[in-house]
Amino acid sequence: MILLYISRKFKKNTYYTEKEVNEVLKGVFEDFVMIRRYLIDYKLLNRNKEGTKYWVVNT
Repeated sequence: MILLYISRKFKKNTYYTEKEVNEVLKGVFEDFVMIRRYLIDYKLLNRNKEGTKYWVVNT
């Protein structure tokens, strides 16, 4: 539930850089890298193979 809440901080139909994702997540939790990984693992955020684009999964 917490990850779903965090994922709502990102706009749908918008691409984010890793830096932009990190900036949003820094305001949520000290270990923002872990949160970013969990968002991807639980398929709330997607990223391209290069890790240069992130976006919200449309659920």
